[in-house]
Amino acid sequence: MATKVIMPKVGMAMEEGMLVSWLKKVGDPVKSGEAIAEIETDKAIMELEAELDGVLIAIVRQVGEHIPVIETIAWIGEAGEKVPVSPEAGSLHAQAATAPVKPQPKPVLPAHTAQGGKVAATPAARRLASEAGIELGSIESGSGAALYAADVQNHIRKDATPLASRMAAAAGIDPRSLVPETGQRARKSDVASAMAFTAPSGTPREDKRIPFTTIQRITGQRLTRSHAEIPSVTIFIVADATELVEARERINASGTMKVSLNDLIIRACAKALVANPRANAVVDGDGLVLKGSVNIGLAVATEAGLQVPTLRDADRLSLPEQALRSKDLADRARARRLRPEEFEAGTFTVSNIGMYGITYFTPIINQPQVGILGVGAIEDRLALGPDRLPLVRKMLHLSFTFDHRAMDGAESSGFLVAVKTLVESPFLLIM
Repeated sequence: MATKVIMPKVGMAMEEGMLVSWLKKVGDPVKSGEAIAEIETDKAIMELEAELDGVLIAIVRQVGEHIPVIETIAWIGEAGEKVPVSPEAGSLHAQAATAPVKPQPKPVLPAHTAQGGKVAATPAARRLASEAGIELGSIESGSGAALYAADVQNHIRKDATPLASRMAAAAGIDPRSLVPETGQRARKSDVASAMAFTAPSGTPREDKRIPFTTIQRITGQRLTRSHAEIPSVTIFIVADATELVEARERINASGTMKVSLNDLIIRACAKALVANPRANAVVDGDGLVLKGSVNIGLAVATEAGLQVPTLRDADRLSLPEQALRSKDLADRARARRLRPEEFEAGTFTVSNIGMYGITYFTPIINQPQVGILGVGAIEDRLALGPDRLPLVRKMLHLSFTFDHRAMDGAESSGFLVAVKTLVESPFLLIM
């Protein structure tokens, strides 16, 4: 009996997902647990696995579509089985086809080998190719017959990352023209540079609309709600990070481990949260829950938008453990390969944009948390030493946005001062 394949609901907040690619074609055999497609949620790109053995007898939703959760996107059944009569089966999206009794692999053929010299392609494939400025004859057909939208997507994706591909398609740019000399795939920055190309004098430049990614849309909705609902206040402080920078250099020079300044600041934050439990809390209706675990969300910039994976039990990790886990989370966030549960259970967030030279900023609280630490740039400043002679000190700028329902000025200041004290006493961070 044919069984639906649905857009899964990954996490309580997920309302829709986007089909990134189909890894199987109609007629292909599938096994339970085998990946058949890639989907993009508001947090990551993940593989969609088949839940039973059979044959993929129909695909009813296409690559690039935003699909509500639990809606049917395909059917799995027995070879030769028909798709049940249903609204989805009769949809204009449908690519339903009778699967062969014994599917035989077909060679991958160029699309221009179609009979009569005309390229056989679906309307969706023609539209995608036209938008991307790609000749149909240059695209290989995975089925050896007609081109499908997935074939065009796969062709584009060979030369560019998924986000760069979407940006290039929206801008009418052929991704193949953007491939760096290094041989790597074109990235978001390559497309942006091409879009910023100045037209000849006197020639008007066209506006280009770039759609938000799923992450950007969902993040925007949540931050808008946070900004509207929370009575937030941001306070600022400067910490002398001279000894912290020196400590980090000595640790890395020892060869035993590699740590970043951000690792040490996160460690200071974790210890300060233990000492100031009201900052390590979440709002629950008309009350506050002081969390027993210190789970710090790490704000990571990715091509698709901001992601915040969770460093669990940050206060209980050794410095080497913390550094390794933080790097692993950040690397997999940029590659969109984090599991949904790795974004959950955060009790506080740290956002660092100091590497861009930004000193102070007002980060927005990640609900239902009650605080977020903003880490700014380190600047050299002149100060007087014990001998009253001038010397250069490295000063770190810190911002703390807090929910005024959960903390007042004294409590929030106590937390930020605790972070400053730990930054200025790095020997306490390696204990």
